[in-house]
Amino acid sequence: MKEEKTIVPGGRVPKSEAWKYAFGIFGQNLSCALMMNWFFIFCTDVLYIEGKTIGIVLGIARIWDAVNDPVMGTFIDRHTFKNGNKFRPFLRLTPIVIGIIVVLLFTNWGFQGDLPKAIYVLLFYLAYDMIFTIQDVSMWSMTSVMTDIPAEREKLSQIGRILAAIGFAVVGVFPTIMDVLKGNGMSVSAIYFGGAVVFGLGGMLISMLSYSAQERITVTEETKTESFGENLKMLFGNKIVMLVLLGNIFNGLSLTVPAAYFFEHTVHATLFGNEIGGLTVMTIFTGVAYLFSGIGMLIVTKISKLVGGMRNVLIWANAVTVICRLIAFFIGYENNRIWIALIFFCIGSIPGQMFGIARTALWGDSIDYMEYKTGKRAEAITFAAQTFCDKISTALNTVIAGFLLTWLEYDAEAIAAGAAVSDKFNQWIWPLFMIGPAIGAALYIIPLLFIHYTPEMKEQVTRELRERREKSGEIAAE
Repeated sequence: MKEEKTIVPGGRVPKSEAWKYAFGIFGQNLSCALMMNWFFIFCTDVLYIEGKTIGIVLGIARIWDAVNDPVMGTFIDRHTFKNGNKFRPFLRLTPIVIGIIVVLLFTNWGFQGDLPKAIYVLLFYLAYDMIFTIQDVSMWSMTSVMTDIPAEREKLSQIGRILAAIGFAVVGVFPTIMDVLKGNGMSVSAIYFGGAVVFGLGGMLISMLSYSAQERITVTEETKTESFGENLKMLFGNKIVMLVLLGNIFNGLSLTVPAAYFFEHTVHATLFGNEIGGLTVMTIFTGVAYLFSGIGMLIVTKISKLVGGMRNVLIWANAVTVICRLIAFFIGYENNRIWIALIFFCIGSIPGQMFGIARTALWGDSIDYMEYKTGKRAEAITFAAQTFCDKISTALNTVIAGFLLTWLEYDAEAIAAGAAVSDKFNQWIWPLFMIGPAIGAALYIIPLLFIHYTPEMKEQVTRELRERREKSGEIAAE
């Protein structure tokens, strides 16, 4: 029987396994994209919760869940299933529960008053975030145990991030679906519920494909960490992780609101002589941007070699994003200039999707360096730190967005009854949409300048760890 080819020459992961793992990530991100991009808007435009109120509620939920992530990570690091796995069983147990909660969150139960709505949202969103953390930490931690070969680990991250981006891009058609269905008389509430069933629950069912991935680096008593306190000590002692985490928190200081508010209420454009709605323009924007970002994801490993490692990829990618957004801002969006702005928006997207690949690969390197220095591995709490900083960043974005919407005098219920958006909204929505994220990207760069992990150091660490593992019998000698 012919042995299946691996994803890198001489690697350990068969191609079929790598692609099943990646398609599981695709499914997860169908659900994740719906929650990240549309739940806040659902709360303001369907539940009619004031922007400031829902910003605080979701901000509290995300901060609490972020604080809880290291605890979850330690639990996963300390727990080993009977078959010796740390992560795989979670990839089969969590998706259905997550999918059902997403459907419940996107259901309008008809509660009256902001307080009952806020309590319902808070409780179910906390449940969603905590269970999603277990799945997400386990899913991305798999890249560090599927193989001990750095080039293969980077390839797994690359394939996974590409499929994750495709998942987000697929949900990018949701604005056009909404435009079409609203035009045919369907209620906005029903459209969101249908999206939750298709993308939320359906995506999570697809995510179960990641269970096909295998764990090849086994947990031993020598490499297992001993306590939550020890895990935290190792995490805070991991300079690479802490600096990237700080960059993500800085990124959360972007002064912006979800893009749908800008496109739905401000953009009017023509395409080939036909007038199209702002949400359809948003679909075109996100779709084309994801096509361009795919270029960046395909070449990220080559770019890494050219610029001297994944840390430099992160710096370069953020710098290009800032420059392109500034150019697009000064071009403007009125009188069909939105299409010219789109060009620079898309150029900025080429490196934009490199962030996830570079960061995951960099943190995988940091785990190896941790083992090299201490003899211990703490994959789950390290990748929990990734979700921690993502959620802190998102929490900051959410609270800021909520207060900005209130400051912009945005009243969804009045707009639904036929009122126009405020003059302040019209004046400030474009700079908030285009310049706000550039502020966060610029701040992200600052902590990265203090990371010093050269390709030569990485090669030495990889070589010496391989020799240790071969000597202990964890992996077969080549």
